[in-house]
Amino acid sequence: MRTPLVASHILVIVLVTLGTAAGCRGSQLASGISDSTYVAVMADLKRVQNTPGMDSAWRAARRDSILQSRGLTPAQLEAAARQLAQNPGRAQTVWQAVERRAADTTQAK
Repeated sequence: MRTPLVASHILVIVLVTLGTAAGCRGSQLASGISDSTYVAVMADLKRVQNTPGMDSAWRAARRDSILQSRGLTPAQLEAAARQLAQNPGRAQTVWQAVERRAADTTQAK
């Protein structure tokens, strides 16, 4: 009687472990960029784009600096965006997080 109980507990543990691993994998975008990194970078880039009174050279330098500070290339960021575009629901959730973070940081300054 005890063996089936132990087996069912082991099965539950295995299923929880597999579910957790799948969930963690879902929070990674192309090139290993996490959702949180993508949100932070895109919010920073959005703020740069929306900063009034700055010339295009300043904007380009800031964009390069933001990507470099996270160890990303424009190609990696583009690949992550393409991957997000394949899942509109997830893309919407991520973009809402970008909008919130950009607005929160702008209001804090």
